[in-house]
Amino acid sequence: MPPIPPTLVGDVQSVTGSAVSIRLRAGISSLALIDGTSYRIGQIGSFLRIPLGYTNLYGVCSQVGAAATPHTVISVAEIDGRWMTLSLFGESVGGEFRRGVGQYPTFGDEVHLVTDNEMSGIYNSADVATPLIVGTIASTSGIDARLDLSRLVARHSAVVGASGSGKSNLVAVVLEAIANQGFPSARVLVLDPHGEYASTASADRRVFSVTPAHGQESLFVPYWALPFDEFRQVTLGDLNAPNEAAIRAEVEGLRRAGAASLPTPPPTESVSADSPVPFSAKRLWAELIDFENRSYDDNAFTHPTAGTVGNPELLIPNTYPPPAIGSGAPYKGPKRGIHRNLELMRNRLKDSRYEFLFAPGNELTPTLNGEIHGDLDNLVASWVGHDRPITVIDLSGTPADVLSLVTGTVLRIIYDALYWAGDLPNSGRRQPLLIVLEEAHLFVPEGRESAAQRTVAQIAKEGRKYGVGLMLVTQRPTELDSTALSQCGTMIAMRLTNQADRARVSSTMPDDLANLASLLPSLRTGEAIMTGEAVPIPSRVRLPEASNKPIGVDPKLADGWRASVRPAAAHYTSALANWRALTAAADQPTIGQQPTSSEGDSHG
Repeated sequence: MPPIPPTLVGDVQSVTGSAVSIRLRAGISSLALIDGTSYRIGQIGSFLRIPLGYTNLYGVCSQVGAAATPHTVISVAEIDGRWMTLSLFGESVGGEFRRGVGQYPTFGDEVHLVTDNEMSGIYNSADVATPLIVGTIASTSGIDARLDLSRLVARHSAVVGASGSGKSNLVAVVLEAIANQGFPSARVLVLDPHGEYASTASADRRVFSVTPAHGQESLFVPYWALPFDEFRQVTLGDLNAPNEAAIRAEVEGLRRAGAASLPTPPPTESVSADSPVPFSAKRLWAELIDFENRSYDDNAFTHPTAGTVGNPELLIPNTYPPPAIGSGAPYKGPKRGIHRNLELMRNRLKDSRYEFLFAPGNELTPTLNGEIHGDLDNLVASWVGHDRPITVIDLSGTPADVLSLVTGTVLRIIYDALYWAGDLPNSGRRQPLLIVLEEAHLFVPEGRESAAQRTVAQIAKEGRKYGVGLMLVTQRPTELDSTALSQCGTMIAMRLTNQADRARVSSTMPDDLANLASLLPSLRTGEAIMTGEAVPIPSRVRLPEASNKPIGVDPKLADGWRASVRPAAAHYTSALANWRALTAAADQPTIGQQPTSSEGDSHG
């Protein structure tokens, strides 16, 4: 009788689709020693092999013990915990590995452990067109974990994990890998609501911020690039239907007038209130307030009363004699009753926090006639057309009430520019773009519509065709829009303890791998389960520490608390100045660490 191979763990007892029930052989130990390397048998996430002639089927252990007993077992004697469930994910034919299986095992087929040498061969032979090394396979000795960058971008991805699990470090590792592993013309746009990635100076990125620190550039998002509904919401607030229609017509008229001054004017009939054509918001305010304030010499309202001319640039309105009491002149004219809305608009136009929107630099701020010195092409080129692979949009200084609006507008400007580029060399088809959206649940919330949600949903559905990919990063997958999450072909899940969040992640995995979600609470910091399109094999991956650590790493408590001298009171003066200026200046003295955001979940 030939000796039992040391890799043999059991045999197939039942097969249901890709789920295979395995009866462990009698007397098997939980620890196997093969070629000097020890292997734990029955580890969730470990790899197994089923030889079928010239073909080897491969699967991952997703369940072990009595819970893995197949439903076909009716003998109490057989329910003894010596069972394992294997989820098939691929096959090797002639030494070449590929995802999916062409044939299934049957009753009695042998099941073997996969050794490190075999695993290395699988990874080396797997079809990975554009490999990106991001770590090592946790259950092996030093085998590189690779992502297929083409599929990661084209099929979208999601990174989920609780606070402190290592999400920010993972994203930083991916960014560094893209920058350092042979993709010098890559285009990656990181939308960073807490300034985590903007805090690390690096030659591989350009950083744009509403409140730029040293080495950063000013972020401008011109208001006239907003569609009418979003412009109206941020300036005037809610309006009744007749007033909204009237103001929409005013904006359309101003945009058409501004279009005539563009170097290449579009056809007049193509310009609407939603077109990205410059116009003066100050002139719009002046005309709207003038309509509210005007009095007339005649009761037909054809001759306005002579008054004092204001200054739209300084937001000073024209003034008129007040209407007379009784039936004489001057007469009170028709009103829309939007004084409160116009006061809101005036305050927004004067508020320094909104300068990035309403005073977007000398090049993009229109004159009263709608003329500009630059245009959106220069803006888009500065964001994603420069010579570095990574662009970070630091949104930490953006007012909370327009954060989603600004994010949606940035994405809309870039996506439309790449869409209408067609087959030009800078189009998404010719030079794809990866958009990394941190704290995605803030911008793409479940059950609520917003400017960012509409744009992200469109990119999730259509971006693959136009070379625009998404990476949605969140600690609360239950709060993330389910439609956007369902479009993510690759799931990278880090430690999650919340049961509802684990259930959401499990629902996005293939049914035969859903049991892997049970591993999520026990993952170590910096470990992730990777499944989906960009991963040749569903794997538990150990990630290295990024060279440029994001600001969200845990504070060094021991260093701060063991210091023999407490920080001087003058530091609080600096902190107050930063608070009022809405910036944490890098050259200000600190307690020995970067300040962290109150949204601790993004710092994992």
